[in-house]
Amino acid sequence: MRISPSPEIHTPTEIASTATSAPPVLGERSLMLIAVVRIFVGLLWFQQLAWKMPPTFAGLHSYVVKEAQYTFIPGYAFILRNIFLTHFLVLGTFVWSAECLVGLLLLFGLFSRLGGLLATILAFQLYAGLAYAPGEWYWTYGMLVLLGLTLIAVPSGRRLGIDQLLAPCLQQTARKSSLARIASWFV
Repeated sequence: MRISPSPEIHTPTEIASTATSAPPVLGERSLMLIAVVRIFVGLLWFQQLAWKMPPTFAGLHSYVVKEAQYTFIPGYAFILRNIFLTHFLVLGTFVWSAECLVGLLLLFGLFSRLGGLLATILAFQLYAGLAYAPGEWYWTYGMLVLLGLTLIAVPSGRRLGIDQLLAPCLQQTARKSSLARIASWFV
């Protein structure tokens, strides 16, 4: 009869430390699904340009007024009324351009993390101003913020996007250039 050695006994701390030491790895299907989500979020932002077209940005004005009435951030209503509504064409141009940029970056997977960052900022601004306005569903804006954060966390443009082509070049150049190092994070 042969006696086998007893199995090693690990403490919960040892188990937790080995579980957290290896980074999680997403499979190809998960990465493709996130790329499809990125494309749809880009389409969402791009589609929203249609109702606030230049040169008047007419559809946007009523929403900015609504934001000024229902924001939950102290001082934000003052900024909206006294700066943005006073110089509405500048605001309209900025908002329209930023949303167009987000839509294009996410649709084409070009600097997709930058697109996710801009989408998060724009979505948070919408959440701050419209989440508690009558007729608005606050989770809509909360989900937009969370989608943007997801697109920051995962390099979604490396599947079905231009980032797939840019990433190797930027990573190779990043050893010599700090600008390339920063740019490589956004792909």
